[in-house]
Amino acid sequence: MSRFLLFYFVFYGGAHLYAYLRICRGLSLDRSFRLLLPIPLLLLFIAPLLSRSLDQWGLDLAATATSNAGYWWMGILFLFVSASLPIDMLNILLRSAGKVCRGASITHVPSRVAVVVPALYAAAVAAYGYHEASSIRSEQVTILSDRVPAGRIRIAQISDVHAGQVVREARIRKILAVVAAASPDLVLSTGDLVDGHQRHYSGLEPLFRELNPPLGKYAVTGNHEYYIGLDKAVKFTEEAGFRLLMDERVEVGEHLTIAGIADPGRKNNDPTRKNVEERLLTSANRGRFTLLLKHRPTVFPGSVGRFDLQLSGHVHKGQIFPFNILTWLAYPVHTGLTDLGGGSHIYVSRGTGVWGPPLRFLAPPEVTIIDLVTQEHTPR
Repeated sequence: MSRFLLFYFVFYGGAHLYAYLRICRGLSLDRSFRLLLPIPLLLLFIAPLLSRSLDQWGLDLAATATSNAGYWWMGILFLFVSASLPIDMLNILLRSAGKVCRGASITHVPSRVAVVVPALYAAAVAAYGYHEASSIRSEQVTILSDRVPAGRIRIAQISDVHAGQVVREARIRKILAVVAAASPDLVLSTGDLVDGHQRHYSGLEPLFRELNPPLGKYAVTGNHEYYIGLDKAVKFTEEAGFRLLMDERVEVGEHLTIAGIADPGRKNNDPTRKNVEERLLTSANRGRFTLLLKHRPTVFPGSVGRFDLQLSGHVHKGQIFPFNILTWLAYPVHTGLTDLGGGSHIYVSRGTGVWGPPLRFLAPPEVTIIDLVTQEHTPR
């Protein structure tokens, strides 16, 4: 939480300061507007934090309105800044070139254009991003293995649903309809199934219970389960019909082994987490197809070759481009399917819901349908 608040006040606060200076300079605002503009910016800045307090006080309507305003603004501001910064950097280069090449006539992007164009871009992308976030896609993946029987085993992966204040009943029904249409043998949730205050997601359990795949439903925790309270999140997950795997392994059917790694929560950098994974995988039956469920797409080199397929989420592919650059720096494994060598693969989901801004841009939500198909003599 301390790291989150540091990021929030330093970087998100800095984005507000940058936008304020850019608007004042680009639009040549007079003194009165310069004094008034910080007021709505400050209110929008604190809105996500204020909504949590209103939520705890039971003021649902005020909390919802404040949250919507704050998170919509968060998405629009990010888009505005991400479009403005390249223009500013271009202007710096052009001015520098003008100083070096004295006498040369080098123009730059006018200040007003440097505000209006990013603002129009942010508005247009936000409108499209809301549509993209509402359109659940089905991603098809095929894995060949000699550890599955003749035919196929079909798995549906959901991740980062964030059921709560934003992702409500209507969107969850869309998600589950995509899952049900694929007729999976097994449904897996790779963390962050719920989010927000308990009253936002309480009552959604029966929707998930409508899914009854023959090989069952399994889940692992994500970081948001710890944010909202692990006990409450576990209760919801189990009442939704999932078996929650907390650093444990289970054999499913005749051919599958599932190892579920609990999200480390506050202990993300604890080196003993590697020992938990190593213990689960070392003693696994190597004659069975081993699935490793792990919310964060981290890969321990010592685990490669000991599992067949790791399923992860967490990064949302950045959710709003170009935030994916930052998520890639934190987790270098790309979204989608990656061959790790040694017979191991990892699939990183873009996520099925949204967090924060109800927007996605160049990172549409997905339900992943994975077919495990027989292949003789699959190399190890």
